[in-house]
Amino acid sequence: MAPQTIMLCRHGEKPEPKTAPHGVNVHGEHDEHCLSVPGWVRAGGLAGIFANSPMPNYPGVVRPHRTIATEPNHENKSTREVATIGPTARRLALDVEHSLTHGQEKQVAHSILADDRDALVVWHHGTLPDLVKHFPLLNPEAVPKTWPEDRFDLIWVLQAEGDSYRFSVVPQMLLPGDRSASG
Repeated sequence: MAPQTIMLCRHGEKPEPKTAPHGVNVHGEHDEHCLSVPGWVRAGGLAGIFANSPMPNYPGVVRPHRTIATEPNHENKSTREVATIGPTARRLALDVEHSLTHGQEKQVAHSILADDRDALVVWHHGTLPDLVKHFPLLNPEAVPKTWPEDRFDLIWVLQAEGDSYRFSVVPQMLLPGDRSASG
């Protein structure tokens, strides 16, 4: 039994290399592997979106009952994915599953499809298109080949239709500078 809805996001804004804005951890300490202040603001805004969904401005977005994030490892030290999903998980009293990491997209997809709970995944943007390829899609041609490097403001939504999913993109529109899905 698979979920009706799977939502995928990139982590919130990251620090600029060697210049402001710097990354800060949950304690406010400098941390190049964590979110920048705008990234923390986005993470809080996403918690509001997901806690209050469904909403007309976010078609297909639902309240998740499962949260999954990329696990940092020796090669990929980013804690941004876990930090981004954290406020949503706390607000909804969910655990963050973060035992899988880069290169394990197939295992993540199988785990999601083996559980009927609607899922929110915050993953590294470089492998999000690879992750989506592991789901049965009605419109695979709609999935971008790469996640845009400059976009932190999108939600990719997979909605069940029969035994497959329809892919769509929903803009977050949370922070100044956020753009439409096609922008």
